[in-house]
Amino acid sequence: MEKSGTQTPLSLAAAEAVRTYAATTRSALGSAESPVISYAGLWLLLASLAPAAETETDEILGLNRADARAAALTLLEAPHPTIGAAVAGWLRSGVELTKGLPIVLDPLPDQAGLDAWADAHTRGLIKEFPLEIDARTLLVLASALVVTPRWSEQLEEGEDGLLVLEDGFQAVVATAAAGPVAVACPSSEDGISVYSVIAEEGVSADDVWRAADEVVRRIDAGEVHDRTFDAGQEDGHARTVREVTAFGSAPSDRWRSHVPEWSAEDRHDLSAAPGVAEIARGVMAAVAEETEAVCVQKAVASYDREGFKAAAVTGMMVRAAAAAPRETTVRQIDLRFDRPHAVVAIARGGAWEGIPLFDSWVTPA
Repeated sequence: MEKSGTQTPLSLAAAEAVRTYAATTRSALGSAESPVISYAGLWLLLASLAPAAETETDEILGLNRADARAAALTLLEAPHPTIGAAVAGWLRSGVELTKGLPIVLDPLPDQAGLDAWADAHTRGLIKEFPLEIDARTLLVLASALVVTPRWSEQLEEGEDGLLVLEDGFQAVVATAAAGPVAVACPSSEDGISVYSVIAEEGVSADDVWRAADEVVRRIDAGEVHDRTFDAGQEDGHARTVREVTAFGSAPSDRWRSHVPEWSAEDRHDLSAAPGVAEIARGVMAAVAEETEAVCVQKAVASYDREGFKAAAVTGMMVRAAAAAPRETTVRQIDLRFDRPHAVVAIARGGAWEGIPLFDSWVTPA
């Protein structure tokens, strides 16, 4: 749970902005139970494009256009032992822009080229770009975010099949959002804290996330410390308390957390996420022809005895608007199978060609 480096006022503001944006977007999308999603990856892309927005972005991104862009650049250029981040843009040859965009645009590659970019910037965790380009694709913008911290000590498997954490951060914390929650975070020297937070059964996912935000804020503020037990010194949800025999210079309390190995992947349509439409409109205004935009993210994550891995690629595609269908007159023929009728299944191909496999006599209800 080590912290590295010194935060500047802008980086502190960016951290708060991303936390707030995550909570807002989680609520707006109803994504509290998504297997894995990176709100930071979306924020990084939108913040990089913030100067293209037609209005200020304080209420959406938590920072105005200039500060959001500056914060994004700082994050992209800041070295970190285990975080990889990138933002890129590609423009189809022959497409004219009416104004510049706050991002370097390279020639649009084929789908394999975009897949290769995703693979390279997620350390091989995501091998396919989340959007498929076609003849209507004019402009593609993307962010990639990857973290791969390793635990300071490998976690061992317990008798119940769960991994056993004996060091790192462990606590039981009373929260306003979800009541008492148990918290576990393995030690890592890679500058990443991976907190597991569990609330009482029946607490909604939204409230658990609110509690997690509350816990992390209080830890960062020095209000909650390792081995905190502020929910009553007795058994409760997700915890048992008993006396055991210890030898040598054992601490007064012995803490152990039992956490599962897990892996997940997900794909999200983020077109309705806060800020996407506002910034997409500014981006689309830079393209001379009539356009439409979509925003999609692919994310993966895994947690095992050695460490944590997670990656997300967020893509925004601007494409030519579909042409309105031409009006014409056609003959309409309706067939109704509303009386008893036969159905037969015929094999096609090779030695089975033409063989009726199944016959059915269907009597509609």
